[in-house]
Amino acid sequence: DAAVIFPPVNTDFYHPDYSVVREGFVLVAGRMVPYKHPEIAIAAAESAGLPVVVAGDGRAMNACMAAAGPLTTFLGRVSNDELRSLFRTCACFVMPGEEDFGIMPVEAQACGAPVVALAAGGALDTVLDGLTGRLVSPGGDRVKSLAGVLRETVGSSWNHEAIVAHAGG
Repeated sequence: DAAVIFPPVNTDFYHPDYSVVREGFVLVAGRMVPYKHPEIAIAAAESAGLPVVVAGDGRAMNACMAAAGPLTTFLGRVSNDELRSLFRTCACFVMPGEEDFGIMPVEAQACGAPVVALAAGGALDTVLDGLTGRLVSPGGDRVKSLAGVLRETVGSSWNHEAIVAHAGG
C-alpha cells in the first residue's frame, strides 16, 4: 500500500460556502471529449429523473445533445467562479469515464460535493466509496448502473465537511 498525494488543488479558491443550499441537480463539467463519456452521465441522469447541468464544451457535444432530454441544461463553457458556484450547489459531480487522475473531482470535493465516478483509474484514489461519493462498477449497462447510483446519491445525506477534508480543504 502507498499513500497517494493529490496534485495541488487551489483550496483557497475551491472551498465550500455553507451558506448556500445544495440543489437537486447532477453536474457534468469539463472538457466534453469522447473518452470522458459525458453522454453516459447525461443519459443516466435523465433516466433517473434528475436534472443535469452540463458545463463545458468539446468534441463530444453532439453525443451529449443526443443523450439530453427535458431535464438537461447546457451552459457551455463557464468561468472558474461559475464552476465553483456549481460545485457548491450541485447534489453531486459525476465522472463516468476513466481518467488517469482527474482534478475536477477533487475540486468538487474541495467544495463539499460528493462525486459519483467510474470505479477505475484515478477515481479509485480520489473517491472514498460511501464517504466522499460513490463508485460505479465499469461492467454491465453503465447508464442503468449509474442512474441507480445517482438516485441514491442525490437522495442521501452527506457529511460535506468530511468530503472537504478528504480533498485537503
